[in-house]
Amino acid sequence: MLAVALFCMQPAASSLRVGTSKPARLLWEVDLSNFGYQGRPPVALSPADVWGTWTYQQGVVFTDPKVVVAFFIVRDNPSGIAAEQRKASVSDPYRLVAIFLNAERGELIKKLDWPLPIATQFVSHAFFFPATKRRFIVGIGDTLSLYSPDFKILARHSAQAELDAIASPAGDTILLQDARKIGGQWTSRFDLLDTDDLSLRESWNDRPSVTPTLWGDELAWNSGGSIYFKSPDTTPRKLTEGKEICGFWSFINKETIAMFQCGDARKLLLVSTEGKIVHEFDFGSEDMDGPAIGSRDGRRFAVPADKGGYWSNGNPKKLTARVFDLDSEKPLLTLDVPRHYNTSGDFETPHGDTRFGWGGLALSPDGGELLAVKSGPIVQLYQLPEPGRSIQCSANCDNESDAANSPPIEAHPAPTLPTPTSTPSAPSQLVRQVLSLLPADTETVTVANGPFVMPELKPEADEAQGEESDDHEVENTFKGIALGLFGFKEGLLGKHLKGEKILLAVEGSRHFRSPSGLGEGPYQGCAIAVFADDITGRANAFVKDSSTVALRTEQIDGHQVTVFQETLEEDVWTTFVAFPKPNIALAASSKEYLREVLARLNGKRGERALPDTLPEWKHVNAQAEFWAVRHYDKRAGAMDPTSPFGGKKTANLPDDQAIGLTFSFDPNKSNTATVTYLSADEHILQNVQKNLFPIESERGAKGLHIEYRLAGPGIVQGSYDLKEIESAELFAFVLEALLGHAIYV
Repeated sequence: MLAVALFCMQPAASSLRVGTSKPARLLWEVDLSNFGYQGRPPVALSPADVWGTWTYQQGVVFTDPKVVVAFFIVRDNPSGIAAEQRKASVSDPYRLVAIFLNAERGELIKKLDWPLPIATQFVSHAFFFPATKRRFIVGIGDTLSLYSPDFKILARHSAQAELDAIASPAGDTILLQDARKIGGQWTSRFDLLDTDDLSLRESWNDRPSVTPTLWGDELAWNSGGSIYFKSPDTTPRKLTEGKEICGFWSFINKETIAMFQCGDARKLLLVSTEGKIVHEFDFGSEDMDGPAIGSRDGRRFAVPADKGGYWSNGNPKKLTARVFDLDSEKPLLTLDVPRHYNTSGDFETPHGDTRFGWGGLALSPDGGELLAVKSGPIVQLYQLPEPGRSIQCSANCDNESDAANSPPIEAHPAPTLPTPTSTPSAPSQLVRQVLSLLPADTETVTVANGPFVMPELKPEADEAQGEESDDHEVENTFKGIALGLFGFKEGLLGKHLKGEKILLAVEGSRHFRSPSGLGEGPYQGCAIAVFADDITGRANAFVKDSSTVALRTEQIDGHQVTVFQETLEEDVWTTFVAFPKPNIALAASSKEYLREVLARLNGKRGERALPDTLPEWKHVNAQAEFWAVRHYDKRAGAMDPTSPFGGKKTANLPDDQAIGLTFSFDPNKSNTATVTYLSADEHILQNVQKNLFPIESERGAKGLHIEYRLAGPGIVQGSYDLKEIESAELFAFVLEALLGHAIYV
């Protein structure tokens, strides 16, 4: 790969002070006393602290954008004497109660309760967790039960002891911990379960003092005042060198952990899983009252806080809830929470206090547009100001133009998908269908319109063996961009599909990161190839032939997925391969991204990636053989070396007013490619001329004959001559960085 000079100025971590923000709109308020709520906790404290800790388990969650669930423990009186006149006992009957409320009006949908096993030493454990697909999980004693949205039991998992469970904020996994003495040494067995069916993903043993938090299958824990992180493919590493962490820590998305720093300066730190401090928020005289709560998509997080409460072990003078976007410079919302509790009978726990911090906040799973707050018996629902995504539509809706022009792909397999239409410039129906499969927060889409034959994805290997190069070198260079994820293990998948005709190749991607050393930066994405014919035979042969080099095979959303792993430069890449329909092949770099694609392919509806309302669509020829759109995601920019936000980075054009860019190239009609850059800065031309393609001294640069022009206020269009392969390869190298895929050489 040709070398391009990459600028190495790293942005400094920002130190931000929590300030005021716009008020939220209260949608409704519900008093749980009307549904049997007995207090927080429902037993007297002191000696009961030992055996009654699990009576504190209560909180609020979303199981669906339109369903809020408040849950709590109640004590039944077995003797007929008034409950307030009888001292509570560990052997009393207790129940976990869940109140399902309509998020639009706060009306009761359903009330469920589950009796806890009668205990002799302590009240049995009880949990309520939201899962994916609008499902929920209830843990009672030693058993987890998975429920459907219509309250039917779908699966059960029984443990060997009382459950000690931790749920992923993404709703996809649950971690069970069982501490026991083996050979004179205390150890903990950890079981990671998939919430799709409560099946076991993996198990391991560790020290019992390690109590982790998780997101998906990634873990973080506090040991000796330092936060450690481990993913399934890495050894543990310390994230907080030189920082002493106390209080609370939790994932707010897969790449970011929120933690509270000890000392006189009370600060909430956002630390990437690479160990970089992304933000620092000064909490002044306030303390965190519980762990930060991430929205399911990882875009927003809510923080409970108090003043004069946690550290003084007394009733706080003030309770506050704050909501942040990932890259917020100040809270999106600051809310003073009414203290709906009496002046005694409260307790601090590792999960927060018994008034507010333990389960007191929840963000809706549709991007965190709604905030549910529980304080004592009162549940309130707020509409956040300036929401990032509209909820003014029916559940699981697409935008109107999608509904009219691009019906979703059928949930049941079909022999083929329809061939593309020929609407000038606009995406074909086939493209629109594939776009509807991609997660809504997809930042970049790269497309190769067919039909064309599957190209050789590792041509340099064949050239080294003496084979002649392809006559269509330029075209294959750009086909390889859209199909790049198919090139794992020296093009293993591509070789099995060689000669098959492709109607469309699309890669969706997001969350771009720097590599550990050289090579391409990691990212989350999925390449989708739609073939003209049934490829079932080739797919079966691939699965069989690759079994000796595959890492494992697993089920994701009802589809068999083969998992591969390889080390490229200094990074470990994991690739997930699936054939969900007879004429579709998928290769993904992220299980979470692939899971959403497969769920949508199975019929799940959701906001389309890169909706038609974006201004970029006015500046891309989606009928060209090769094209791409990137709409910059400011919330993901802090850790993205290619993001224009936050000043000069290693591989970007700095522009805090950037909107997005497009690329079009149709070699059958012209040798000229076009890149259009959009910004709110009307004087962006000079910046683009200097920084978009900083390659004047590279071989092949002169042959590009680069020209720029203003196509409108804040719209710069560049043209590039790709007649020569050397110029085309140089252009493709820089283009990939512009689209988020920077390659460090």
